Amino acid sequence: MELQVVYGTLYRRIPTMKLAIPPERIRFKHDMIVYGVHELPVSW
Repeated sequence: MELQVVYGTLYRRIPTMKLAIPPERIRFKHDMIVYGVHELPVSW
């Protein structure tokens, strides 16, 4: 829930923010209790 708020706020404040790599290169965590990504490179 917190990350949804953070990402939404970032998108509004930095509208030019975009992924710095193709989406298919994003590595997801599948071995943890909390699902997510290892890193999320962005540029603006």
